Amino acid sequence: MLKKIVRVLSGLILLVLLVLIGAYYYFLIRPLPLTDGELRIKSLESPVRVYRDQWGLPHIYAESRHDLFMAQGFVQAQDRLWQMETNRRVAAGRLSEILGADFVDLDRDLRTLGFMRAAVRELAATDEAGLEILRAFAQGVNAWIDLAQDRLPFEFQLLRFKPEPWRPEDSLAWLKFMAFSGGNNWEEELVQAMLVQKLGEVKAKDLLGLNKLTTPSIIPSGLPVSALSFFSPSGTPLPFGFRGASNNWTVHGSRTASGRPLLANDMHLPVEIPSVWYENHLSSGEFDVIGLSLPGVPLVVAGHNRDIAWGITFAYTDVQDVFLEKMNHEQRGEYLYQGEYLQAKRIREPIKVRGQDLPIVHEVWETIHGTVVTPMALEARLGYSLALKWTASEPGQMMTAMQALNLARNWEEFKSAALNWSEPAVNLVYADRAGNIGYVLAARTPLRPQGHGRGPFPGWTGEHDWTGYLPPDQKPILFNPARGFIATANNRVAGPDYPHYLSDDYASGFRAARIEQVLSQQDKASPAIFRELQGDLKCLPAARFISALKNIKGESPAARDLLSRLRAWDQILDADSVGGAVYSVLFYRLLENTFRDELGPTADRFFGRGFISLSPLTRYVEHSRTILLNLMSEPGSSWFDDINTPVRENLSDMVEKSLNETAAFLKERLGPEPEDWRWGRLHRIKIEHPLGEIKPLGLLLNLGSFEGGGHLDTVWQSAVRPGMDFDLKDWTASNRHIYDLSDWDRSLGAIVPGQSGMRGSSHYDDQMEMWLRVEHHPLFYSRSKVEENAEAVLILKPPEPGG
Repeated sequence: MLKKIVRVLSGLILLVLLVLIGAYYYFLIRPLPLTDGELRIKSLESPVRVYRDQWGLPHIYAESRHDLFMAQGFVQAQDRLWQMETNRRVAAGRLSEILGADFVDLDRDLRTLGFMRAAVRELAATDEAGLEILRAFAQGVNAWIDLAQDRLPFEFQLLRFKPEPWRPEDSLAWLKFMAFSGGNNWEEELVQAMLVQKLGEVKAKDLLGLNKLTTPSIIPSGLPVSALSFFSPSGTPLPFGFRGASNNWTVHGSRTASGRPLLANDMHLPVEIPSVWYENHLSSGEFDVIGLSLPGVPLVVAGHNRDIAWGITFAYTDVQDVFLEKMNHEQRGEYLYQGEYLQAKRIREPIKVRGQDLPIVHEVWETIHGTVVTPMALEARLGYSLALKWTASEPGQMMTAMQALNLARNWEEFKSAALNWSEPAVNLVYADRAGNIGYVLAARTPLRPQGHGRGPFPGWTGEHDWTGYLPPDQKPILFNPARGFIATANNRVAGPDYPHYLSDDYASGFRAARIEQVLSQQDKASPAIFRELQGDLKCLPAARFISALKNIKGESPAARDLLSRLRAWDQILDADSVGGAVYSVLFYRLLENTFRDELGPTADRFFGRGFISLSPLTRYVEHSRTILLNLMSEPGSSWFDDINTPVRENLSDMVEKSLNETAAFLKERLGPEPEDWRWGRLHRIKIEHPLGEIKPLGLLLNLGSFEGGGHLDTVWQSAVRPGMDFDLKDWTASNRHIYDLSDWDRSLGAIVPGQSGMRGSSHYDDQMEMWLRVEHHPLFYSRSKVEENAEAVLILKPPEPGG
């Protein structure tokens, strides 16, 4: 009997194993694309060769421009079709169609912001050369969709739908969405207005006036232009500092070991599966460019060609304003403008919802100032309707600018391309084989009658309407500076003597200062030094924070112990740092204890929580920290007094309270032994797939969690949301590239977690450990090196005659 039971159980186990193996093959292996061999695809004119290296990076060689971009679309879709599908659905506000009613509110927000409407307008304004690239790319994507109909990635099978044909506007819509990620200052205007409501104008402006820091500017002061100060309408200067989201730097050949320039770029974005970036090499005729592309978008966004290299960081130029509108709600859609009521444009957006027969009709209103976004910001309670004016809502020429960057052969051609760039606002650093380095602010910068963009502004007078854009010849440019390097880290672009308003919303400047500190010490910079700097975890503001505590002794044993550990800390925020954990938790507890009593729920916005799920953090995640650092130099400030107690507290009292809370938190979360209070145990990162929240799928699709280091102000930046959850859930280094202009084949690259979005692929996560160790893979460029290191060769051919 026992033997029979064993045989039955063994049979059942074998059956389960066979089913699991079959499911694994059917859903994960069968959809993997052919990368070695030959495929015939419609609309191709001549054969195209695609070499893939050991990291899955495709090097595409074509005989015509049409075939090159058709092949780029085809190859991207092979690796990232599901991601491309979700990208365009996010940009179009069409998630509910496949994911159901839970996503209707998000779709409403996306339809309100109107990325797809803006894309359609830009498509109509795109020149013929740009249209040809977009159309060829779409043909390539659709060629793969046609071939893969019976073996689509498992996400399509799981959700039981097939992708529609790709359209040129789908690519542009994703560019518009990325522009929103890099120029999102309208929420900061609302936070400022909420602070004025809560505190009154005088006290709010006093608080915001503390948000100042001597920051390195990309363009050094001393330019031969007249100085001009920028003021709020009440006359109080309001300098700001903002969150970080990328580093780049370039060093002149006179200061490198090789005698040729080096250029580094690591862009900080949410790290997810698949990577936000796709590495590829495009070669045909005048095109020979390698670097990073956005899945769903043709060309290369950042990289190098035969003659130049360039890198990108967000510039955070102020490209958005909130206008307060007096809407006549009795006659819906009318708004007051210069003494008369105008009719707002009504746009009806049908939202299809999975499982529902009829669509939900979402109404969007547009005034002369832009889309009405009031439902997205109800918490602000400003008493008016809110219209969002944004440069990206107007047509630009992004395809023209990107193509010109990809083809630029020298500084003048690069500069011309960069000056015609529209969105997002970016800092472009440059290096060329002739030995030059340079910088251009690439952005459409609004001209405002009041000389600044610190809204919200009354819309009914017309007095604050934009009057145009900053002319190209007046944009900040830097070429071969005497110090021999250029660095940007979302910091202030130009000093106070620059005569035009660009923005107040910059990063605090600590990352930029650290990069400049390291580069200025290098007489002969090398790729190895660049790699170390990309992984640098030195926390410059920690010294200032600790110095402000020098007179504080600590009353409780726990407080004295933490102060001792903090003062002994080397201020490097690596994963093993106990001092780093104490600093990070204490800083946030001090924020809470200083401001929560007076701000109440508004404190959440002041600490950086976003208004909408599209942007969970605002720039106040840095603003508030900068304000606290400056406030700590005034230990008797009334801000340190808890208004809920009868006594008047000072900095020492708030620090004591915060130290005891920090000790209790670390003990509860990490155990009783202080040696176990390592920063990495609090600051973990989990790389998640969009469907990874579904528990069984999460085990298969997600990666991690991993212990991490860094914070907002380290070169290897990692954003932490306000609150007592210190996990890394927002942006960090999404790529790391180092371009060596002495020999392109010695350039280096890395993305996280890998090239492929297909779970069955070896390239799904093969760069994860590399990213954690701040390592890179070779970025081979010459045809001989590409062929020598190819692990797969796919030949794409036109249809057979008559086929």
